[in-house]
Amino acid sequence: MFNNSKILFLIYFIFLCLIQFSYQFNIISFYQINLEMMNDVKWSGSKLFLQDLNIYEIYVQNKFDPRIKFAQYPNYSILSIYFHIPIGLLDWNNIEIIWRIISIILMSHIFIILIYANLKIKDQKLIIFFSMLLLIFSKPFHILINNGNYSIFCFWAFIFYFFGKKNNIFISLLISSIKYSFAPILFLHSFLSKNYLNIFLVIFLSLIALIHFSIKFDVNFFQTMISPLNIGSTSAASGYLDLQTFLGNHPNNTTLRYLIIFLLSLFVYLFLSKYSNRSKLFDLCIVTFITLLFYKHLYYDTIFLLPLLVYSFKIDNKFKYLPILIIIYFWFISYNEYFSVIRYWKSFLIFNNFALVATFYTLFKFHTKKNA
Repeated sequence: MFNNSKILFLIYFIFLCLIQFSYQFNIISFYQINLEMMNDVKWSGSKLFLQDLNIYEIYVQNKFDPRIKFAQYPNYSILSIYFHIPIGLLDWNNIEIIWRIISIILMSHIFIILIYANLKIKDQKLIIFFSMLLLIFSKPFHILINNGNYSIFCFWAFIFYFFGKKNNIFISLLISSIKYSFAPILFLHSFLSKNYLNIFLVIFLSLIALIHFSIKFDVNFFQTMISPLNIGSTSAASGYLDLQTFLGNHPNNTTLRYLIIFLLSLFVYLFLSKYSNRSKLFDLCIVTFITLLFYKHLYYDTIFLLPLLVYSFKIDNKFKYLPILIIIYFWFISYNEYFSVIRYWKSFLIFNNFALVATFYTLFKFHTKKNA
């Protein structure tokens, strides 16, 4: 039974649906989620767009304007407005159930992609099954699905980029480009992999969206382009384990600060790529690790540790348990209420940062031994 992919998927799918709809119908709460349901789904921007209203202008005038629900600030790429238009057509009361169905589809597809991928792991089907079960029972996943956060799309896009069809790389890059914290390293990897056409198409489509939005609302093109970045710098909360959060507002020059972060991440990417064997799974681990390490991410984005968890099972020595235990710490312990007092201390951030580095370093040391 446990070698049958269809049965494993069915069990996983049942648990996934039970988790989603237990929150939807308030049957049982696996975790105390102290957030308004779907508070972060980018519905407001697209709804206002369809009403010929500019959410960026509204936010600048009054970020507490009731037309912008909860934390649905326009701090993503302009493409976010267009991407979310299908849900912008819906009434707010229907958003929660629609978003849960979407996330079920995405998480189901991730399971299917990974269980049939050639990962060269012994007992791969069981490892994917239990890893995905662990993920959907983890606290960051529960916070993510109840926030309605766009990271669920980026998570799917990262997996799909490396294990989907090659001619669908464009889709992954397009989706990742919408949320700035996920774009840099995946685009860098794509550029060095010579996927120039896909990068060009994403940039071209982004420019078309910028031009259309600027004309529609009669605003300056460059103002439209930088508005999400300016809003993001004032509205984004502190991250959980990244260098961008650690630097804070230092140096004061925003351009210089972002340039430092990008150049450091570029150097680390090139170093890791040069001194390790290459495989799709390990490349995914590199991109994920550097993305989480350098660019601002909240706690729920630790679901992106899934590839590192899966790769841990390739290690054939006792050190395999270190990354597994650290990921369990991130998913089930680190955001416990007992840590709420120190959750955003710099010392706690540094501890989590080192834990992330230790996780990847274990994988990296194994991968350099030509065991991949």
